[in-house]
Amino acid sequence: MIIKLDNVNYIYNQGSSEEVKAVSDINLEIGEDTFICIIGSTGSGKSTLIQMLNGLLVPTTGSVTYDGVPIYKEGKLTKEEKKALRNLRCHVGLVFQYPEYQLFEETVLKDVCYGPKNLGLSEEEAKEKAIEALTAVGVSEELFEKSPFELSGGEKRRVAIAGVLAMEPDVIILDEPTAGLDPAGKVEILDLLKNYQQEKHVTVTLVSHSMEEVAKYAKRVIAMHKSKVILDGTTREVFSHRKELEDIGLGVPEVYEFTESLGLEGALTVEEACSKILQ
Repeated sequence: MIIKLDNVNYIYNQGSSEEVKAVSDINLEIGEDTFICIIGSTGSGKSTLIQMLNGLLVPTTGSVTYDGVPIYKEGKLTKEEKKALRNLRCHVGLVFQYPEYQLFEETVLKDVCYGPKNLGLSEEEAKEKAIEALTAVGVSEELFEKSPFELSGGEKRRVAIAGVLAMEPDVIILDEPTAGLDPAGKVEILDLLKNYQQEKHVTVTLVSHSMEEVAKYAKRVIAMHKSKVILDGTTREVFSHRKELEDIGLGVPEVYEFTESLGLEGALTVEEACSKILQ
């Protein structure tokens, strides 16, 4: 599974006085079985980019393909073409910031069943997928028949993520999924995503403003600035460009900066820093 972007551009309000180029000349490949973080200051183009990865937004110019097949087509489509595109897009699950605002069903279980049923699964099959997803994100069975609106903020977030996982996408894209959560809630959500990624061997692509989160969870980092990708590599490779990151208002994790100040190679986690210092 490879999502490929070739010379992708996206312009809001094209041809008007309010025209804005949100994404410029992007060439990327999103591969299999990894945890990716996309970073960048507000307005850098991150959210626009991820919405093009499953066809929610169509590039102004350029192409986005999934294993060589375009995830959108221009012009009038036949019923079969529409179905094929819908199925293709279902391989890429997108979770918006504050995804709990998308909850709408009477019960937690019904809400998570909605996606699988939309894919054509039977009631029983959809229920099975929903229960598996809810269990994976740590939602207890006693909450299955409750209204999602009776849950806490963290529980709602888990249910919303389960709704995407139940569709079993190959790529899960999340736009700041820990926004608004307390520190403990953030760790819980990110740990469950990391564990799910490793168990299912899927690709998780996460938009984050927290360099500490990026350092702890990401294997690959894509940094954006003013609509362009300026850095793309392993987490350590990207953080080695400390000055460039600071120049665009991002910087590096505190633990990385601290270990560098001691004359050591920058550490990505506290545990790694302790090991370097002891050595």
